[in-house]
Amino acid sequence: MIAHDLLLQGAVTIGLQFPLGGMVMLSLVILAKLTVLVMMFVVLRPHMPAVAALRQQAKKGVDETKREPILAITAAAILPFFAYYAAWGFLGDTVREYSRMALAQAELGKSVDIFAILQSSGVVLSIVICWLVRFAAKRLNARASHPYWRLLIVATDAAWVFIGLYALGVWKDQFIRWLGAGAALQLSLDLFAPVTSAAAAGQFVPVEFRPLPFGEQLQNLFFFALLPIVWLVMAAIINGYELSAPAAPGPALSRTTSWQKWLKDFATHFVGGYRSRYSPVWTCLKLTLSAGLATLVTFVIAYQAISWIGAWMWYGLTRLIGAHDLATWQIFADTISLFIGSPSELDGGILLDAVRVALLAAVLETAVVMAGEARGVRSAAR
Repeated sequence: MIAHDLLLQGAVTIGLQFPLGGMVMLSLVILAKLTVLVMMFVVLRPHMPAVAALRQQAKKGVDETKREPILAITAAAILPFFAYYAAWGFLGDTVREYSRMALAQAELGKSVDIFAILQSSGVVLSIVICWLVRFAAKRLNARASHPYWRLLIVATDAAWVFIGLYALGVWKDQFIRWLGAGAALQLSLDLFAPVTSAAAAGQFVPVEFRPLPFGEQLQNLFFFALLPIVWLVMAAIINGYELSAPAAPGPALSRTTSWQKWLKDFATHFVGGYRSRYSPVWTCLKLTLSAGLATLVTFVIAYQAISWIGAWMWYGLTRLIGAHDLATWQIFADTISLFIGSPSELDGGILLDAVRVALLAAVLETAVVMAGEARGVRSAAR
């Protein structure tokens, strides 16, 4: 939480002067959260013998006492983590928080344009700059391996993925608004609109008494169960389960000269660094689904029950503390949020987050054990 506040303040300070620098700094806010989650899982690794045995078997004699660097684990999880972060709307929450802080610190009457790079040319240019820095850092790290170069590589990965995902979200919203404007124009030409509106008004039912359509109920249930499963896949990637899967072959080397060779070399650098990060998502997804329906249902309920318990803890603490003035309650709220998250966002808090990570590690260990037992049964049957 300290890193989040400091990095967000730094992003605002830089973004008011250099929009590209602010966006790059904002990507580090999300990267800091991923790094902390990786560190929490690393702390639990000694208590996950099945995962450790799988990693040792995959490495085939490599010294397991030498721990994998935090930066390497973080780099492997960047792409799926940022995709999850964007898909669940957390990317927009971070950007809105960044915007509010920038507006609060801007001079009165002065315009604030902290997203000046979101034009197509600006986005492409910023991603190219990140890739050039990443390419230079990889070359320097190859000459003399150093944690600073690896940190720069991970940071540039986070920056270009963040900027690209945010730009895609903005362009998607603009496209949807364009479609909506066309639909609104078409509806405005409907001669029977007043008649249909009057008929609908005669059957008006307050929103709190309207039952949800069956399709919407199924959709809500799907996303209710999907979030814990996504986190379980993330836990598997962070813990290196994909090491048991064969590595995808890299693209064949080309001996072509001229500009075609440059394009193929660029594609090789682009795909080669990330090819090994696409397949682990599918490998780890197969692991989670092989844990069995009963295990997954129990896990989903337990994961969501943590937020449910947090909500009831908030309810009980508000009744216990009682009514106070707004300034006093703000102090209480900040203290409680540190441990169990805010009342409107119960996925944070150092206490509940620690419980969630422990639950994920326990289910992952169970899934690996069950997958090993299933392989043993199939081998015995053969």
